Amino acid sequence: MTDFSAPEQLVAFLGRYAPFDGLDGDELGRLIEESALRDFPENAVILDGLSSSPEHAWVVLRGRVGLWNFPTVPLAQGAELPGLDDVVGPGGVFGYVVILAGAKGGPRAVALSDVTLLRLPAWSVAPMFSTPAGAAFLASELAREPVVQGVASERRERTAAEIVRRDPVVCGPDVTIRDAAVQMTGARSGYVVVSGPDGPAGIVTDHDLRARVISTGRPVTDPVGEVMTAPLYSVQAQAISSDVLIDMLDRKLHYMPVLDDGGGLLGVVQDVDFLTSPTTSTFALQRQIEHAPASDLPELGRRIRDIFPVLLRQQENPRHISGVASVATEAMVRRCIELELPVHPDLQEGDFTWLSLGSVSRREVMPSSDVDSAIILTDLPEGTPRADVERKRSAALALAAAVHTRLEECGIPSDTNGAVAATPRFCRTEREWLEAASAWIADPLTNQAMMMASLLIDARPAWGDLALQPVAGVYQHLSEHPRAFRLMLRESLTTKARIRSLRDVISLRGGTFDIKSHALVPIVNIARWAALARGSTKLQTRSRLAAGSDSAVLPDDSAQVLAEVFSVLMRLRLEHQVAQMNAGRGPTDIIAIRSISPLSRSLLEQSVREIAAVQRRMSNLATYLDGSEW
Repeated sequence: MTDFSAPEQLVAFLGRYAPFDGLDGDELGRLIEESALRDFPENAVILDGLSSSPEHAWVVLRGRVGLWNFPTVPLAQGAELPGLDDVVGPGGVFGYVVILAGAKGGPRAVALSDVTLLRLPAWSVAPMFSTPAGAAFLASELAREPVVQGVASERRERTAAEIVRRDPVVCGPDVTIRDAAVQMTGARSGYVVVSGPDGPAGIVTDHDLRARVISTGRPVTDPVGEVMTAPLYSVQAQAISSDVLIDMLDRKLHYMPVLDDGGGLLGVVQDVDFLTSPTTSTFALQRQIEHAPASDLPELGRRIRDIFPVLLRQQENPRHISGVASVATEAMVRRCIELELPVHPDLQEGDFTWLSLGSVSRREVMPSSDVDSAIILTDLPEGTPRADVERKRSAALALAAAVHTRLEECGIPSDTNGAVAATPRFCRTEREWLEAASAWIADPLTNQAMMMASLLIDARPAWGDLALQPVAGVYQHLSEHPRAFRLMLRESLTTKARIRSLRDVISLRGGTFDIKSHALVPIVNIARWAALARGSTKLQTRSRLAAGSDSAVLPDDSAQVLAEVFSVLMRLRLEHQVAQMNAGRGPTDIIAIRSISPLSRSLLEQSVREIAAVQRRMSNLATYLDGSEW
């Protein structure tokens, strides 16, 4: 029998199992030094994560442990009981998922035999699963078939309704804070949804109680409706789960209410509900970025780049991969701003809003993507001397330059065409941006108006006033400006899908093809214009196509074709760039036709044919229409 009290025996044992086999000797030695051996008899409860947040993860050295993630029956002796979700044997790890998410939610672990376990320190969990090897382990472990029904393992895109696993915890707005807290404790929940006359009105979480009641000394006899977060941010039941995850990461939410078609509360999705996905590591990575010292940022930047090959190997949807990489990139931008702000005393928090532009804002980042940005300076009071405004602008320009320098050091390049907040053209006051947008829409052919508008329409506030989008607000009324409407439509169709050149290079089995410029950009442009024509503020290309579909110029079938082609092209682009990274080359959008498979060539050719056909139909229809017919 192995003597696990000897460190060398533990090293040899753990080295045979993932994710420990990915640790170097020093890391494994430190892990073992700060871990502890524990023996438990059969039927002993090892951990009860359903009533409290686990502080340790565990590795099974001998014996078997049963896990109940969402038990529906009382626990009793025997591994064959209904409700048992999993059995963990030697080398298996449990208890880590809740530590990664930082919330309650399971499991309950019971010894199914006499067991010997290694208790892991909490500090080791997030770093271990934030690495590529840890993410790969997480994916393979959690995506495998469960022991019994109860653990999701689908690789298809699930909806928000399919992730909901518990009945929601709900109370009325007049219930006291104390009674609401008692209800949360009784339900082993970290939240309670507060109902209103027309449906869910708000939500109160553990964090809200700490921040708004305990820390302020507020009486617990006050109505819970006075401390709830409102209005309630929610998603519809049919929303794609990957989009829900990205939204939660974006908004730093641990809970997301899910509504049915009638606006009723179907349930609440928690961050732990996403732990059957390899993107679990994104939760830990984002939290590391948010608190990282400057010296750690380059390594975290490398981990952002590792998201692409790791998740692609796990067959994740490219839209999902791009989305979580975009969220992590924007978290890095925010951290760089936080680190730089104290170095620029002429600029205070609240003096500006930082905008993400381009692929980061659309949540469509690829390995080759760079960072575009802009700054909105808060308007100073009327009569403020111009010198004071320019002093603020100079400080903002200096901060932006420093932020982009930090990002470059982290392997996150800046836009090479100068679309960055460190240039005066992209650093203006709110009033100046509004005036510029009004001028662009009145005269789209001057001063690079359409190029600037397309960049700023894609803007997403990343720091500061998260509701501030002055340019997009002006262009929401595009249909009221027929001339600008028609010119932007024409501009969106100008970049042609290069079907002729593609046919030539494919037939010769040589040459190159720019998958971004000659295939993806035409779809992005059409989607942007179509959504604007309907007054939609959506940013993601597929969402814009859905918002702008069923119109005179972009019928449903054309929008659906473009959405499907966009997904195909994004996968081809991602596979191409990851292959370049694996070969030690920098990722680019230039595909050598000779280097791709016949199937990929066929998909590429057919995709460009479809885009070109939609462009021709749109051009023909647009000849006879103006903005009023949308």
